[in-house]
Amino acid sequence: MLNQKFSSLLIAVTILCAIATVAIAQPGSNPNGPWVTPSQNISLAAFHDYEQLTDQLMKIEKSSKGLVEVVPAGTTGEGRSIWLVKIGDSGNTPVLIFTQQHGDEPHGTEAALDIIKVLSTGSAEARRILDELYVLIIPRVNPDGAEIPTRGNADFTALPRDTGQCPAAGGSDPDGKGIFSTRFRDTSDYSYDINRYHWVTDWTLSTLYQNHPAEYPENPVPESVAVINAFNYYNPLWIADFHHQGTYATDEGDSITSSILWPRNPDVAADVVDLSKQLCVVIYDYMQQYGYSTVTLYPGGTYAGIGRNGYGLAGAGSILVELKGGIGQKQSGMIIKHAYEQMWSIFQATADGSLYGVDPDRSDEIPTDRNFYYKDLPPE
Repeated sequence: MLNQKFSSLLIAVTILCAIATVAIAQPGSNPNGPWVTPSQNISLAAFHDYEQLTDQLMKIEKSSKGLVEVVPAGTTGEGRSIWLVKIGDSGNTPVLIFTQQHGDEPHGTEAALDIIKVLSTGSAEARRILDELYVLIIPRVNPDGAEIPTRGNADFTALPRDTGQCPAAGGSDPDGKGIFSTRFRDTSDYSYDINRYHWVTDWTLSTLYQNHPAEYPENPVPESVAVINAFNYYNPLWIADFHHQGTYATDEGDSITSSILWPRNPDVAADVVDLSKQLCVVIYDYMQQYGYSTVTLYPGGTYAGIGRNGYGLAGAGSILVELKGGIGQKQSGMIIKHAYEQMWSIFQATADGSLYGVDPDRSDEIPTDRNFYYKDLPPE
């Protein structure tokens, strides 16, 4: 009898301890993490560096039997090529995806590389897209920033960022802390935030030119110039720009895996806004099939030099995709997969024509709630 009572007591204590442990470890989001802390070492070894990415692209081009062509869209300040991957028949409708404008946002590049691999096979699945579309992908707009890594490019001559001018991306990394440490650092060394320089039709309209016409008669950011030149040459139907946004949760505690948005500048034509909204609705609907996929609306502004607004002003459908970030390599498999599926969904909907049947007003259904989520690791 005593043994039975002791056993029952032991079981009860064990259950209570387990409940207490869950209460301590539970960070209040679903799924339960991952997250990183400021003191945590963040590894980037799983992501392709410049040489590895270049090698992979050249191998794909060689094995594609002419289906894929890899060319430099431009050259960075440090002499690296900004690779443009062209897939399919140039006579088809061109569409353009670009990723990693910010060097510390690597997951979109990995997804783009996976998409390129699949399309390069010329499989039946790939042909359903390539029979209609000429797919253009810049898998890494910012190879210099990615090597450091830092948000901006590696040109630290940029003026300090301010709300009126918005030219710079934050400081260099003098302490060697690596990814994400530069995002909020206050230093005297600033690099260009590439995603503030997409003045596609007229550089003289830019804030930097308006404030400093003699010093900056031309766009000083070679990475944004490369994207602009590719856009102007190929005139794509739409562009999709992939980024990271940190870690957020909905009001219900669901971890937000990505957020999307169309052009918000008031001068973007209504039909362009509608096409952009249709692309966003396609992504939102498509991602509902995946577990732990929570897509929300990104609260972006109207600044004309941001890619989403700049290319919308130039007449193309234009969307921003902000993936869950601030996680290093944690959960990278899922985030890369989600980015891949979002890219695939808009290729597929454009190729089969279903994109044009989407009601753009359904964009109002995309949830807007988002709460910045930060949690210390539970005590060991």
